[in-house]
Amino acid sequence: MRKAQFGGYIWLLPLLLFLFIIELWPFLQMLYQSVHHLSFTQPALNGEFAGLDNYRKAMNSESMMSSVGLTLKYMLIALPLEVLLGIFFAVLLSYHLKLKKFVLPILLIPMILAPIVVGLSAKLNLNPDFGIIGIFLKDLGISPSGLLTSASTAFLTIIIVDIWQWTPFLIMIFLASILAMPKEPFEAAMIDGANRFQVFRYLTLPFLTPVIIIGILLRLTDAYKLFDQVYIMTGGGPGSSTELLTIFAYKLNFKFWNLGYGSAAVAILFLISFIISFFFVKLTYKEVNT
Repeated sequence: MRKAQFGGYIWLLPLLLFLFIIELWPFLQMLYQSVHHLSFTQPALNGEFAGLDNYRKAMNSESMMSSVGLTLKYMLIALPLEVLLGIFFAVLLSYHLKLKKFVLPILLIPMILAPIVVGLSAKLNLNPDFGIIGIFLKDLGISPSGLLTSASTAFLTIIIVDIWQWTPFLIMIFLASILAMPKEPFEAAMIDGANRFQVFRYLTLPFLTPVIIIGILLRLTDAYKLFDQVYIMTGGGPGSSTELLTIFAYKLNFKFWNLGYGSAAVAILFLISFIISFFFVKLTYKEVNT
């Protein structure tokens, strides 16, 4: 029996090796570089042990703290709006199921597009010289120079684009959950004279809460590492108005080639992401088991 079990574990070795090569080894390399002074553009930083100097530098950096603040601000604006819109349209579609076969294929379009395609399409369409949306807004006198060229509108624009792309994802999982709910409590509530708001407040929402938390967790982990479309649309500009933490870390590592400092920034990004994800996983586990 033990030999048979051991033989079964052997088949896991290729998978474990694969995971080590593509995930664990780069992570360990990042941790190693984060405690060394290493830069390809500064000869003096040739790999000496730095201890926590890079981490202290990152935590005392105004640019990095600004990037962390922008990332949190982006999530605190985009995620609640996506969840609220997702719930609203999912409930609306649940009352008009005949529209489902027409609406759901349309909802799939933003989700199946690669972030780079979304970013490039948004950048082209918002251009005030030849973009359809950009020309329309320019004719209305709204942002004649373009939404992405102004620090006051660029950040809001990337939030709107993200909401457009990922709200359909939440609509679909919320709608699937609503359609899978037991019918008896809803039928009993309607017989007792409950209106639609009362049914939503006391039945739909409590049933939907675990799925909402899971949806937030999925979007949170994805939103925190947002990079592609922001880099294509603005590159972190104008100035640093859209320089999220991922953009900041990318510039340190692959524009300025300061691998020690950049690795420390990535390690801090990972730590913040891990703490937030751990909190929501615990919350999800608690909701599922109550």
